[in-house]
Amino acid sequence: MKYGICTLALVPLRLEQAHRSEMVSQVLFGELFEILDEQADWTSIRLLETDYLGWIQNGQFQELNDLDMQHYLTGTPIIVGREGGILFTDTAQFQLCHGTKLYLDAENTVNLSPLRLTYQGSINPFTRNQFETEVSRLALSYKDTPYLWGGRSQWGIDCSGFSQLIYSCFDLSLPRDAYQQAEKGETVDFISEIKVGDLAFFDNAEGRITHVGIMLDRDTIIHASAKVGVDRMDTEGIFNAEQNRYTHKLRIVKRYV
Repeated sequence: MKYGICTLALVPLRLEQAHRSEMVSQVLFGELFEILDEQADWTSIRLLETDYLGWIQNGQFQELNDLDMQHYLTGTPIIVGREGGILFTDTAQFQLCHGTKLYLDAENTVNLSPLRLTYQGSINPFTRNQFETEVSRLALSYKDTPYLWGGRSQWGIDCSGFSQLIYSCFDLSLPRDAYQQAEKGETVDFISEIKVGDLAFFDNAEGRITHVGIMLDRDTIIHASAKVGVDRMDTEGIFNAEQNRYTHKLRIVKRYV
């Protein structure tokens, strides 16, 4: 079995092996994956944390053997904080987005021989115990972030990428897509029982779950649709005041904490 690690800040994960193919997600620096198929310009991968599949362009990652990966994972795990951070060498540096997970050695470096990068920047301070008190503040810091299909960062994000990112900062792992997230957690039976941080899911005319948002309270939701914004929600769905209509039909509410 062959493995790889993303060695750039943020790269596209494509449905097929072509630049014009749909971007189904993004891969952040340091994310590990299994290599499934290798072609001249593209490699098919399976992300280890979420089992998500796609194609990454060659030159945007480094191959690892079992020993390399085990050595990297012996470092101390940190998550880049909301203010971001940089990785640098004597000759180069690049910016990391919030939510990037790194394993740092005692010298505050990422050691991926021959690549050795020093981290400087903010570190996510939250723990799972702080979810209820801090999740709203963190989610609201993303307000007006532009929507991007497949996006996973403050530079562009989709609905399920948004919920996945916010939850990850509290050591809570979610699958990548909305319908996959809806398969996890415990169902909240009544609107009146909704708590901050619950996820609300919405379906289309065919009954397929296509959208997700984070509840700020029992009737207010923050979600990525055109941009990350706050709307009212009731048993019918999301009501957009600017458009004066319901834009998403409620399917189910789930709790994970």
